[in-house]
Amino acid sequence: MTLTPMETTVPRSASGADYAELRRTIIAAGLLKRSYVFYLFRSATCFALLGLAIALLFLLPASFGWTVLATLMLGFSVVQVALIGHDAGHLEVFRESRKNWALGQLCWTLTVGVGFWYWNDRHNRHHGRTNDVDEDPDIQGSGLLAPNFTEHEGDASHGWRRILRYQPVLILLALLSLDFVFRVEGTLFALRRLRGARRCFETALLLLNVLLWTTLMTILSWRGLGIFLGSSAVASLYLTAIIAPNHKGMPVWAKGAKLSFLERQVLSSRNVTSHPVWDYLFGGLNYQIEHHLFPTMPRVHFKRARNIVKPFCAAHGLHYEEVDPVTSYRMVYTAYRRLRQTLV
Repeated sequence: MTLTPMETTVPRSASGADYAELRRTIIAAGLLKRSYVFYLFRSATCFALLGLAIALLFLLPASFGWTVLATLMLGFSVVQVALIGHDAGHLEVFRESRKNWALGQLCWTLTVGVGFWYWNDRHNRHHGRTNDVDEDPDIQGSGLLAPNFTEHEGDASHGWRRILRYQPVLILLALLSLDFVFRVEGTLFALRRLRGARRCFETALLLLNVLLWTTLMTILSWRGLGIFLGSSAVASLYLTAIIAPNHKGMPVWAKGAKLSFLERQVLSSRNVTSHPVWDYLFGGLNYQIEHHLFPTMPRVHFKRARNIVKPFCAAHGLHYEEVDPVTSYRMVYTAYRRLRQTLV
């Protein structure tokens, strides 16, 4: 069985007027208001964790075991900082766009080494055309990384993609290199797509990130190179682990499918069950349906929003998918196996 793009087979009652009704309810509950205290605390703890990880590289013995521990913490903390930048890119943190952009560049461009404007462009296009075969960049440019191919695309795949049928291990290699790929694509985006002061500032921050890593590797020698590669691999796997359950294995849409915003975002997204541990590890992305319906909503409000959105979807005949983490990863793996069967 393969996953084929769907035509509009959802109830037509879920219209723009229904979304407007839902939005009014969310606004009345105060869930779109900024939450400065939350983001001040969360940003401070994320950067403190990052600072601690860097300090441990110098404070702990230079043995293999301690280096691995510090590297794991470094990769984890980098993604936690990136999640703050994600929220800033959606204008969740501040009211003023420029303040959000500045925070986003601090988190993404300088700290992670991935161009903020590249990520922001790609991610906003994903939000606007979620799971659209022709226009969602997470499907278009996913290559080895995403199982959301259509039956037609699977049959038509040629060249390096067909290696999937013989070399499943390449999936793991691709996931380990996600951070590096984003770094390269972000730099090319800055040089080719940005103009004027924005390009100069973005490029300067990217170069500063490279300089900081080069300095670290110079001080720590080959150990520093291993820390860079290891933390990059950890960040890549962690980022994939919190992104993959959101849309992979969910319906993808045929070109020209007429869907309301409410239909597209709910039916294309999957939630991971609410729990304090998952809320922290996923950085709020486990509430993917609420995030896609209200991308400017501060993540601290997602749990309350879920209690409104879920019964609203049930009342309007929209399937609201929510599963535990283990089930979500099993569903992603099942979708990947479907892709392999298509390519055989």
